[in-house]
Amino acid sequence: MFKYLALVLLVAACTATATSSDDDAHAHVEKQYKKEDGHGKFSYGYDITNGIGAGEAGDEHQVHGEYHFTSKEGLPVKVSYTADENGYHPHGDLLPTPPPTPEAILRALAYIDAHPHKEEPRPVHPHSQPRKPQPTKPQSHRNH
Repeated sequence: MFKYLALVLLVAACTATATSSDDDAHAHVEKQYKKEDGHGKFSYGYDITNGIGAGEAGDEHQVHGEYHFTSKEGLPVKVSYTADENGYHPHGDLLPTPPPTPEAILRALAYIDAHPHKEEPRPVHPHSQPRKPQPTKPQSHRNH
């Protein structure tokens, strides 16, 4: 009985994997567009029947876009981004993010902002003053 159950589960798993692979193998472009205005502005995008897609629009200074797909675990993944003179800035629920800043650090930063450093005049040591150049006496040139 156990061998029969294991065989049925194995066949079901193989069938599920083959169906997923077949979906990708038989995927085709469902929707696609591309526009350019001749002055540097553009937009393009596509969607494929297996759930993969992307879109982007912008000009020579800034681009906004997004792409999406379904993960192997079956989760929808979507990443939107901006690219400009400051770099590439992606945003998405599955992208790693830094941990929150600890409360003590936030308080310290607030204190520093509220109490800016004031430059106080420092006493000047007499030997630390740059020397003033001494006037030089013109040399006389005598013809011998």
